[in-house]
Amino acid sequence: MSVLRSLLTAGVLATGLLWATAASTTPQMAQENAEGRWVVTQQRSADKACLDCHKPDQEGMHGTHAEVINPNNNLPVTCTNCHGNPGPDHREGVKDVMRFNNPMYTVEQQNSVCLSCHLPEQLQKAFWPHDVHVTKVACASCHDLHPKQDTMKVLTDKGKVKICVDCHSDQRNNPDFNPAAVKLRKEQP
Repeated sequence: MSVLRSLLTAGVLATGLLWATAASTTPQMAQENAEGRWVVTQQRSADKACLDCHKPDQEGMHGTHAEVINPNNNLPVTCTNCHGNPGPDHREGVKDVMRFNNPMYTVEQQNSVCLSCHLPEQLQKAFWPHDVHVTKVACASCHDLHPKQDTMKVLTDKGKVKICVDCHSDQRNNPDFNPAAVKLRKEQP
């Protein structure tokens, strides 16, 4: 009986040791926070999860941002760099990730994402309206964010002026004009 008890004890100890070793080599899925509540940590990449629903089209979802480096961390730009991390209720349309050209976000909220990488001084040097509009109109109102080629970069000067005139006419004629939700009119050069 004592041999059987010794074998059983050794088996329980060995199983406990295996469990302890496995727990220390796998990432923790939950940790207790300062308030004594358990917080579950996400185990999959949020950026890869984006592509489960938001499939890239033929031209590529990331366009000009596809191969650039984030100056803040010297890593490639990802979905979550610009849109933030989706929460569990993301599919229900909650305000958890940045949606550009969406009136639920102010111009300041939308542009602060762009200005985390694009410096205002460089933008002003590139094209003077940046300086005038950076606090009044969302960047995504004029710039396409995901296609292979940003429409603004291929417009002629005449095409750019037409966009200015059209937008300022809308602003003057529409009492409900919302600069956080202005859509670029696609004019070809």
